[in-house]
Amino acid sequence: MKQGVIIHMDSDPVRFTPDGRVSVLDAIRTVCNDNCPRAIWKDIRKKYPEILRHCDQYSFQGKALDPVVNSEGWEKLWMLLIDYVQAANKSSS
Repeated sequence: MKQGVIIHMDSDPVRFTPDGRVSVLDAIRTVCNDNCPRAIWKDIRKKYPEILRHCDQYSFQGKALDPVVNSEGWEKLWMLLIDYVQAANKSSS
């Protein structure tokens, strides 16, 4: 079985499946600098359920299933995360 890839963004690991899908929770944690990515992911799924068409579940290293997103979904997710980053910056100002 092919192993996925882990890329470190600063000190945060971002996991990728062997076929290039990215861990949604890792991406949210890294982009938003947020230690609770599940809350953001839950909010995105509620507000933008169409994102789920690009998602699947994957077990990294035989552990629990994590949501992963393909490249098209990542482009959409990235645009949505910009809003969360901007909101966090406004609230910290």
